[in-house]
Amino acid sequence: MTQNINTKNRGFTIVELLIVIVIIAILAAITIVAYNGIQTRAKASAVQATVNTVIKKAESANAVANSYPQNAAGFTAQKDSDMTGSGVTFVTAAPTSTTNSPTSVVYTPCTGTAGTGAVITYWDYNANATATKSIGQPTAAGTCAAGTAFAQVW
Repeated sequence: MTQNINTKNRGFTIVELLIVIVIIAILAAITIVAYNGIQTRAKASAVQATVNTVIKKAESANAVANSYPQNAAGFTAQKDSDMTGSGVTFVTAAPTSTTNSPTSVVYTPCTGTAGTGAVITYWDYNANATATKSIGQPTAAGTCAAGTAFAQVW
């Protein structure tokens, strides 16, 4: 009684397993790179929204009072320029450097002829550097006050 038993071990070879692992690693790398790009665009969009909110509120205050706000009270004095419920909150002190606080927007009223303009400094995620926007007619650099910081609620 001889039985011819032909059993083969069926499984994956090391080469096949390595190919699968390499493919998974490539897909993971592509996903991570794409995710980081999406995060950067989302942060840039959020900061731009904050900057635009501050600009619109400052322009609204200027339209009513014929002067850009010189401090936090200047924004809350007028109903149209009030920051309440806008997703922008006041913080007690401006950051020492926008690069130290990339989620902040700094509103700096310019002096000279008070209320003629302001400079808004923020972190530009696309350029990975600080950027500024001017509103009204800001005077020359060096004549702007210390700045009022607005923190973005993420």
